[in-house]
Amino acid sequence: MGAMEPGTAMVQLDRLFGRLIRIGRDPSMLPSEARYVVLTNIVAVLAVVFTIGFAPVLVLTGAVIYPALQVVYALAYVPALWLNHRRRHVAATTSLLVGSHVAVLAQLLVGGRGYDVHLFLMLQAMLPFLVYGPRRESWMWTMTALAGIDLLVLVAFGDRLPQLGPAIAADRLQIIRPILLAGLFATFGAVAYYARRATLIAEERLDLAHQRSEDLLLNILPPSIAGRLKAASGTIADGFAEVTVLFADIVGFTTLSAHRPPARIVELLNELFCHFDDLADRLGLEKIKTIGDCYMVASGLPEPRTDHAAAIAEMALQMLRVVRELAVRHGEALDVRIGIHSGPVVAGVIGKRKFVYDLWGDTVNTASRMESHGLPGAIQVSGDCRRLLDGKFKLSLRGEIEVKGKGRMETWLLEGAADATPTN
Repeated sequence: MGAMEPGTAMVQLDRLFGRLIRIGRDPSMLPSEARYVVLTNIVAVLAVVFTIGFAPVLVLTGAVIYPALQVVYALAYVPALWLNHRRRHVAATTSLLVGSHVAVLAQLLVGGRGYDVHLFLMLQAMLPFLVYGPRRESWMWTMTALAGIDLLVLVAFGDRLPQLGPAIAADRLQIIRPILLAGLFATFGAVAYYARRATLIAEERLDLAHQRSEDLLLNILPPSIAGRLKAASGTIADGFAEVTVLFADIVGFTTLSAHRPPARIVELLNELFCHFDDLADRLGLEKIKTIGDCYMVASGLPEPRTDHAAAIAEMALQMLRVVRELAVRHGEALDVRIGIHSGPVVAGVIGKRKFVYDLWGDTVNTASRMESHGLPGAIQVSGDCRRLLDGKFKLSLRGEIEVKGKGRMETWLLEGAADATPTN
């Protein structure tokens, strides 16, 4: 078997490192929680690598005990990985900090201050801020204070502490100290780099989740209403003097549902309403809601517009076209009944769960009656709407009909644009 290529070895090391730092990270965790688990693992792995990596340097001391103890010190960081694996995350973080603190103090007692190992206590003072979550502030400050106190004591009284290990020659210390300081710098840099990397990943996921929630909110509410809802609490309600409301209902949908599989019915209705949504977006209209197989859309709100009736009329004509094309494509007996009315409404957001932007008023009720008393494959409009469309669209008088709750009303049928042939 040939030797492993350097590139392959690096890839495998990177995969190993990736597996190690993900120990104990549960997919169900919030990104903010998982970040601290990952950071604890990163610090533990880096500490093992740098501690063992410093062992060959300590061979220069001429005493076997120093490089041998580096391996023992490295073992102090391993329990953190095991505890994270057991989902004991706070214990893992505390074990990491206590273990590293004890390892530094042990090195000081054995080797003395000669090669400045006490400077690693500065890293000990910084780490609690990186690896403890916001709910563990008492632990964080305790461990940081402990490292700070030990550092002050060692700086002030370190020369009086006994050195339990063999003395290290001055010329060897001159070689070891710069290497240790370079290692300290590298440790600081590596911890800071991976802390920033973990933070950026967590922030990216938070931004993605925020964007998804924003997109969902904008799918429920108009952008201006969503902005008002986020900016201030309280009731959102506006009155509009002139809007046009459209109701569309699939003719014979109940009968169709009884003879088709549920999945087929939902698929067909979803395709149809998605086409309606695209039309509403293209024409700048506000979809209000769907109720079963009924579709409601309005024009002239939440931003008023002077051509609200004409825009809804264009929407209605396009809806007829879409329904007919879909019926031919799927071989289904699909038809639609559309009703339109213009007038004043009150619009606002109600509820605190599954809230919607809805409309109220006689205009809404009359538009609904125009649909329910209409004809299959036709667009029935009220007299108020007809006056706004006169001269712009072709309309034919249907005559007076009895409308539930309204009495007798004169209604009209929308046939097409003024310069186009009738659509039916």
